[in-house]
Amino acid sequence: MPSELSFHLCETERGWVGLVISPHGLRATTLLKPTRDDALREVMEQGATKQVSDADLADLPERICALASGKYENLAVQVDWNGVTGFRRAVMEETMRIPAGKTLSYGAVAERVGYPRAARAVGRVMATNPLPLVVPCHRVVGSNGSLTGYGGGLHVKAALLRAEGALDALGRGAQNGR
Repeated sequence: MPSELSFHLCETERGWVGLVISPHGLRATTLLKPTRDDALREVMEQGATKQVSDADLADLPERICALASGKYENLAVQVDWNGVTGFRRAVMEETMRIPAGKTLSYGAVAERVGYPRAARAVGRVMATNPLPLVVPCHRVVGSNGSLTGYGGGLHVKAALLRAEGALDALGRGAQNGR
């Protein structure tokens, strides 16, 4: 059966982002990549085979670029949740509710989804987040506000939070929850 996944590549001021799109919505995004080829390689590894034009995506590429630059609050987009269920989906949906310019600790996210002792499990969900930027895992920080773990590197997490105005003078996430 041929792949139903298509892709689009967006250049942002911080690097390239690849979008993987299914017939049901946005399936995945890449982290910021230094080159177009790096983003292309990653979307193809995820099974996307056909490029989609800007015109077919309305203003989604523009909004993704703005989000990567810290100039967009939150991205309302049709997400393809196929295969994402239970705790994982609850954590991802809760993370999507963290407003730009704010952070939450892993423990606070766990508490909000009804599993107050599952901070490490939230960390695992964030580490395997298929939709970085759209599910803004960069807004989830350590319990003391420290910038812990990020697939694109802590420097990228810090840059995204700084662009949103979410870092304090010490470079810690300014939390709106525990």
